[in-house]
Amino acid sequence: MHLTDRDRDILVWVARHGIVTVDQITAKFFPTPHGKSAAFQRVRKLCDAHPALLQRDHTHYREPSVLRVTTQGARLAEVGLAPARIVPAEVHHALAIVDLAEELLATNSGATLLTERERRAQRYREKRAGQRKTTGRIPDAVLVFPAAGGKKERTVAVELDRSPRSRMDAETVVKAYLAERYDELWWYVRPSRVEVVRQITRRMKVDDFIEVRPWQGR
Repeated sequence: MHLTDRDRDILVWVARHGIVTVDQITAKFFPTPHGKSAAFQRVRKLCDAHPALLQRDHTHYREPSVLRVTTQGARLAEVGLAPARIVPAEVHHALAIVDLAEELLATNSGATLLTERERRAQRYREKRAGQRKTTGRIPDAVLVFPAAGGKKERTVAVELDRSPRSRMDAETVVKAYLAERYDELWWYVRPSRVEVVRQITRRMKVDDFIEVRPWQGR
């Protein structure tokens, strides 16, 4: 089959995020009134290719299937990432991260995105090369802001906390990030937990490093 530049862009994007939905592909690549129809056609083309480049997986009852690259799709994407594994308990979180990361990328001009999968692969390479000994926390995403106006490059870790954590769990997360080298952490939590987590960061004296933000997703 003939692959267009957009086909390749879709494969790269899906490989970087791991799993996505057709609606998320529509929002990213076909943001027009009739974009969903175009997205479905493009996805069907990539799923029906021989060999297939995308595959559909059903995860939860009465919920949309998710999409991920196949082995051949990963080869064509050429981003150094294997096809994602499907872990049913983590699907909702993974899809929420796609939405949040893409929203942050769209609203922070000049920033580039490093997905959790890319950061995990990067850290693995660092450990193999002897450049890393610690095993701190891997963020759900990383935004990289380029050097500009006399300011150095800035890396912002993004953490999405969809479920309630105990105080001890939250403190463990903070300590794990302090073992890393990010310039800042944007920690997204349910609106009802914002002040609770802020109190923890103030008590641990890391509120100049961690910005607790409300998250409205499901």
